[in-house]
Amino acid sequence: MQKPIALSIDTVNNSSVISYDNIRKGDTLQMTIKIFQNSGNLDLTGQKMHVVLNKPDGYSVEKIIQSVTGNQFIVNFDLQATLAVGYVVGIIEISNSNGTNITNDFTFEVKENPASNIIIQSSNQIETLQQIEALIATYNANADNLAVQNQLAIQNKADLTNLNSTAGNLADRLEIDISTGTGVAIRLEDDIAKGNQLDSNLKQDITQGTTLHNVLLVDITNGNNVADYLKTLNFEYIKSMFNLVEKLLDNARLTDESDNYLTDENGNYLTM
Repeated sequence: MQKPIALSIDTVNNSSVISYDNIRKGDTLQMTIKIFQNSGNLDLTGQKMHVVLNKPDGYSVEKIIQSVTGNQFIVNFDLQATLAVGYVVGIIEISNSNGTNITNDFTFEVKENPASNIIIQSSNQIETLQQIEALIATYNANADNLAVQNQLAIQNKADLTNLNSTAGNLADRLEIDISTGTGVAIRLEDDIAKGNQLDSNLKQDITQGTTLHNVLLVDITNGNNVADYLKTLNFEYIKSMFNLVEKLLDNARLTDESDNYLTDENGNYLTM
């Protein structure tokens, strides 16, 4: 059965008071511990507590509380704490961050329990030892793999060496590629500049060609006009020649540009 125990300890006068006295063999304990300093609350915030129960059969039970808030903390003990009948001497050790320890003790009695038949034997239950044993077990479990881990480390070192060598080669090739790429970029930039100049020249030639085309169109138009005019002149010339021939054949009188008859000084009409 779990027994709630209230324990008050004063670190100055080294006094302790337990509020429950009916503790039987095989009971579990829930101890609420309050720490005072000269009757005033002692702030234990951030401090570590060791609570050790020394049983009358010579075995001990230990609990470690890593951090406390205020002046109160709770510790739970299983039945191993009460498997020995008689007086149990408890020790509380308070450790602060500066390494200062305060130790106080208390006592309670474990009585026979006629109502239970407990077959579990009393033994030590030391958390510090349990932690050490756990570390040893972990080390032993890992020791078998140590040779394999060393071999893997050697292989990893070789792989790392090869990787560094490969990375160095890649870096060299990358540097060459960058240099080559820079040369190509420069040539490309030059080609682009030349292409831009050719494009400018081509646009200028197109402009000049357009101008020449327009001039040629004007010249063609003018030439057509001249041709049409010449055609008109030839027709009029031919017509006048036919008129002249007709007049010659008919002994016709000559006329001026206004079609007035031409005469000589005697007033005679001039004929062909």
